[in-house]
Amino acid sequence: MTNRIHQKSRKGTGAKGYTGFIPLHSFIIFAAIAIFIFNCTNLFFTQDDAYISFRYAANFLAGKGLVYNAGEHVEGYTNFLWVMILAFFKGVFGLDFIFISRLFGVLSGSAIFILLALLLNHPSRTVSPILLSSIFIVLLSNFSLPYWAVSSLETGAFSCMALASVVAEYKYPRITPALLILATLLRPEGVIIFAAVFLYRCIVERKIPLAFILLYVVPLLPFMAFKILYYGSLFPNPFYAKSGVGLEYIKSGLEYAWFFAQSIGVYGIVFLVPLIAIKKLWNEYSLLYIVVILYTAYIVWVGGDVLPAYRFFVPLAPLLCFLFVMSLREIISLLHVVPKYASPVVLFTAAVFACFSYLQSADYISTCRDREAGLSVKMKFKSTMLKLYGGEQFSLATTTIGLIGYELLDHRVIDLLGLTDNYIARHPETIEGIKSSWKERRFNCRYLLEQQPTFIMFSTGYKPSAPAERALFLHSEFRRNYSTLPFVLGNSYYPVWRRNGTIDIAKDVVCPNVEFVDKINAGYNSLKRPEIALRNFQEARQRLGEQFAVLSYAIGDCFLKMNQIDSAKLYLQQALLSDSLCSEARYDLLEIADKTRNTKEYLIQQAALKKTAPWLL
Repeated sequence: MTNRIHQKSRKGTGAKGYTGFIPLHSFIIFAAIAIFIFNCTNLFFTQDDAYISFRYAANFLAGKGLVYNAGEHVEGYTNFLWVMILAFFKGVFGLDFIFISRLFGVLSGSAIFILLALLLNHPSRTVSPILLSSIFIVLLSNFSLPYWAVSSLETGAFSCMALASVVAEYKYPRITPALLILATLLRPEGVIIFAAVFLYRCIVERKIPLAFILLYVVPLLPFMAFKILYYGSLFPNPFYAKSGVGLEYIKSGLEYAWFFAQSIGVYGIVFLVPLIAIKKLWNEYSLLYIVVILYTAYIVWVGGDVLPAYRFFVPLAPLLCFLFVMSLREIISLLHVVPKYASPVVLFTAAVFACFSYLQSADYISTCRDREAGLSVKMKFKSTMLKLYGGEQFSLATTTIGLIGYELLDHRVIDLLGLTDNYIARHPETIEGIKSSWKERRFNCRYLLEQQPTFIMFSTGYKPSAPAERALFLHSEFRRNYSTLPFVLGNSYYPVWRRNGTIDIAKDVVCPNVEFVDKINAGYNSLKRPEIALRNFQEARQRLGEQFAVLSYAIGDCFLKMNQIDSAKLYLQQALLSDSLCSEARYDLLEIADKTRNTKEYLIQQAALKKTAPWLL
């Protein structure tokens, strides 16, 4: 079966039986890897989700078990082998998690170029240097590969192992099951690659390859047993928290796939060209087509990815680039181009495509990187402030559990989205009418409030963005018992919500007017135009029908920015009547007292701030 697929392929040109690389090929591979590493160095950052794996590895090394929170057996990661690699190199060699993960990510990304060269290599022809260069040019224009290689997540390593499995199936099929096992341990999507290879073998061998199934499944049985015994489930908890079945998810998946296709794929050309040449290439590269089709169908079915920068399509990028260039060769040969000009035409066409692909996606990739770097700064700052002012023992609930969770290793951190909480992931609360662009749609605010978290932190400051955050605003016990604690970085507030009373869930009432939260969001989104923000906040207050300190402060602050001092004072004082711990309202009143030279009021607010938020002074 090893070379059966090659026996079916059309004859190539060059010396038969040649399977090695000439020095020119080695130079091309080396140059491509050098450019890739250079691109990586320009994108250095750490994805917030990577710190989830770091926390699991750190707790494992500390003897707490493979857990996010001590005593809570929840599989909140989807990269078992990656966590084990991190723990091993940290525990044995003392290497930093970020260094280890970046090193393996970049090495894995570099190996992809070698694997593509092996895939192109054919027993009946020499590898065309121009064809090899064309494939690398297209792949190098895709900055999502270096982006995720340096992100400290397992994406680069999984992509490498997925491609290695495909190459092995063509070259060394005996080791394919072992590589598929490694891919599956890196990410559950390794099962999709296994399914593609299984289907391919069924087609080629015209029978069910039972030995292949056993070689893959049997070694994974201990791992599956461990998951069931230790975590109580075969599927990782993020599967329940993020995924779902239905038209809503399929629609999101189609939008996600089209976003990739129209930007990096240049309006779908990266898919269209291989489809045009599928009849010519099927015999030789049917496995590649099967992987692309099955994996894309999986991406659409699960609703795409919650993380940016085309992450789910990174494992497919090398295969798509390969098929795209090989298809170009076939299409150009049909145009009766003089053979000596065919390769340059392929190279030129690939270069033009690469330019458009880069121009379509480079700004977006750069923006994603800058946002993630900015998020790291904010999370590091908030964790530092909580360590300073949160007390020795406190718990935190948040929608962004990565870096801040790793920084607060000794504290319980609850994920509002349920990624590391079994109950939220499996028993979501339902509130009709909540709108959000977030793909993590599950939450259970009643359960969360019963946990009495000391602090609650939103991903976007005051604004409730995620469905879980919006739902919290609707619960009366949250509005009644949590006050904002405004930390200051630069000229901006970065608040967390601090519990100031005991939650009595029996008294909790859910506001029936969901548009109250929509208006609050609209207000925060329009803060650069205070008159518009004011209108939205006032409508939100009307829809809520009761006092809410943060809302009164927001209205008062808008009036202050519009220099309407009397109206500002009225609402800021109302905010303090609703919640005496509303430090932002006190600071605005302090500012007003300073402007109006009201010394008595200034001293009153100053004394109060020294007790509640001294850093504001």
